[in-house]
Amino acid sequence: MGKDSRYYAELKKNKLSQINDIKKDLPVYTHQFIDSCVLKYQINTALAYAKDVSLFFDFLKCRNPQCSGVQIKNIPLNILSALNAEDINEFQKYMVMNDGGSGHMVSNRTLARKMATLRNFFGYMADKGFIPEDPTLKADKNRKYEENDIKRLDVDEAKRLIKAVEETKAKTKRGSARSKNTAKRDLAIVILLLNLGIRVSECAGLDLNDVNFEDNTLRIVRKGGKEAILYINEKIRNTLRDYIKNERPLLTSDPKEEALFISLKNNRLSVRSIEDMLKKYGEGANLIERVHPHKLRRTFGTRLYNSSGDIYMVADVLGHKDVNTTVKHYAAVDEEHRRSVANLDLFGEE
Repeated sequence: MGKDSRYYAELKKNKLSQINDIKKDLPVYTHQFIDSCVLKYQINTALAYAKDVSLFFDFLKCRNPQCSGVQIKNIPLNILSALNAEDINEFQKYMVMNDGGSGHMVSNRTLARKMATLRNFFGYMADKGFIPEDPTLKADKNRKYEENDIKRLDVDEAKRLIKAVEETKAKTKRGSARSKNTAKRDLAIVILLLNLGIRVSECAGLDLNDVNFEDNTLRIVRKGGKEAILYINEKIRNTLRDYIKNERPLLTSDPKEEALFISLKNNRLSVRSIEDMLKKYGEGANLIERVHPHKLRRTFGTRLYNSSGDIYMVADVLGHKDVNTTVKHYAAVDEEHRRSVANLDLFGEE
């Protein structure tokens, strides 16, 4: 069914419901901005914007004396109109030191995203005449976050992870015992993520009829809501076929169930469950760092890039609109390629 499946319809409905719940606790004058986000952006982005606006009003309630004893939804517009650059700087310090009340220090990346929301919000409010000027324009620019090395598995770690799944190795005996009931499913997911680099949300959203064994293709719904057809290799095809034929019927007997990957509760396997499953097997494989779906996606991106040398192909396969995203986050040059540079005589005799 792709993007028209019941799963994606329910997902969007749920996100819209969350946005509406957030709006109920915010002043009415913020609703127009949030509604515009729903129209302009993907639903996940709109929800993130709504949460960030809500967080800023939590800050006002906590730190502005004029908001003491006032419900957030009743904070008057003149409070917003009176804000200046120093107030925005205070919010940044509040986030860096306290992460909006969570007690944890927020990362530079997270702060940059939240500040992007505030700039959009206050820019919108000023453009529409709600407030006289945008207080974020003269606020301090937060420090650009530095990218760490791309977190990925090396070949040995990937093999150890696959072996842990095949042998249903978990940290606890209970975890290993439960894994035996979903061993084929779990292996199919790990092989799929490692060999195709799809996002965990794309994996969870797969329906049974998205798999085409005749054409060796897989239909997925990308982050932006567009459908894409990807070609699967023999390893993916074999593990998927084994799971669909021999294990999926044991997890659900409902002919109306559309989901490809089924949980032990006989319904669609969730994103969180896939994340927990990978963490479990990563521990079973004695991998030092936690195994997260995005690490497998980056592993695929790096392996594909080092094999092909074609960054544009990697960007296309990963579904990136901007090749710079691929360069920055998904395509590291491995040590072998770095060493090979030393053997090149770029200006030697022809």
